[in-house]
Amino acid sequence: MQQTEDAQARPGQWLLVAVAWTLVGVPLLWGVFMTFQKAMLLFK
Repeated sequence: MQQTEDAQARPGQWLLVAVAWTLVGVPLLWGVFMTFQKAMLLFK
């Protein structure tokens, strides 16, 4: 089974993927953290 040139990832693409996941992941984690903080106030 041979991979074509189109199927191989170029080094610059990995950087783009990492930046994209960071842009999505940071606000997502912040939202989850804030939700847990506010939920803890309800159970105090």
